[in-house]
Amino acid sequence: MRLFLVRHGQTDANLRGVFCGLTDLPLTSLGVQQAGQVAQWLADVDFSHAVSSQLLRARHTADIVLAGQSGLSAGIDAQLNEMNFGEWEMRHHQDLQREDPDAWAAWVADWQQASPTGGESFPQFSARVEGAVEQLKSLKNNDNNHLLVAHQGVLSLMLARLLEMPAAAMWHFHFEQGAYSVLTIHDGFATLRAFNSQAVWQPATRD
Repeated sequence: MRLFLVRHGQTDANLRGVFCGLTDLPLTSLGVQQAGQVAQWLADVDFSHAVSSQLLRARHTADIVLAGQSGLSAGIDAQLNEMNFGEWEMRHHQDLQREDPDAWAAWVADWQQASPTGGESFPQFSARVEGAVEQLKSLKNNDNNHLLVAHQGVLSLMLARLLEMPAAAMWHFHFEQGAYSVLTIHDGFATLRAFNSQAVWQPATRD
């Protein structure tokens, strides 16, 4: 199986540099253009399956990427939603240092155990992403192409776990908007074939 990972296009939260998990924002005009560019690069890929998070920015991105695919639309999987930042949603880290200093200090000291105020802990977030990872690894071996559209936190953790790396390795993988990444998965073993590609996809003769 060939798995294409795409981060949603730009939103206003990205422009402002604020935490945005479950806040349901639309794409900006640039975000729409970014998704359209990915669609062009993947125009010759025949997807057999597609899925996105349930959030608007991911669903819209998936719809744009799949616009040229006859009869295929993305399913929705809440496991792929971005982390719920609770009271930190749409707030900047500089403001949190002043307005919620204890929780922010706990987060900085131990992000794998602390929680945003009123939000989701990393173990909770990791458990649901791990569920999606296990589903992907259990799929039957085939030559099908799968599209998955989600969020920075989800995709970086998913990639780390698919590559059998610890959760903390997620910080090594920054998914660009307006790009795509590709893995092959065979017998539960994942191999990274492309990362943040911004070119027409041309599969190797042998994956």
